[in-house]
Amino acid sequence: MNFGEEFSLQVMLANKSYHQYLYKFLEQIDVQHHYQIILLLTRFNGKATQKMLCDHLCIEKSNMAAIIDSLETKGYVTREVNFKDRRGKLVSLTPKATEVIESLETTFQHFESNVTHEITWQEMYNCLRVLKTINHNLLNLNNHPVDVNEQAALVNH
Repeated sequence: MNFGEEFSLQVMLANKSYHQYLYKFLEQIDVQHHYQIILLLTRFNGKATQKMLCDHLCIEKSNMAAIIDSLETKGYVTREVNFKDRRGKLVSLTPKATEVIESLETTFQHFESNVTHEITWQEMYNCLRVLKTINHNLLNLNNHPVDVNEQAALVNH
């Protein structure tokens, strides 16, 4: 098995296991499939444009609109006028989202203390650095796809 195959398998398995783990803690919260939006909004001090959310999470605008609609219906976010660009709306966290954020923080603390117990901080940092680089490279490849014949030529060199 070459690196690409093994990497693909390990990422897929880690993703599956991670979400199984996370959903056990989040099953009582009705945002378990959209928790990333709430987490990202906390990084932007509770407010962001839909475009910012789409760009950071690589989600299509139409899909993001449906996710925001769902979160708004459940009372976790609101849409506000964006005074810098009246065509767009700002998505803002509500007080109800604060409870979810506290649960998420507790879950991630549990994750860090139980799942990473045999991993040094340097290894965790390197893992994040490598994953970010791979994600960046994949994003570039997805935005500028390589022709199948070019891909075969690259592999043969």
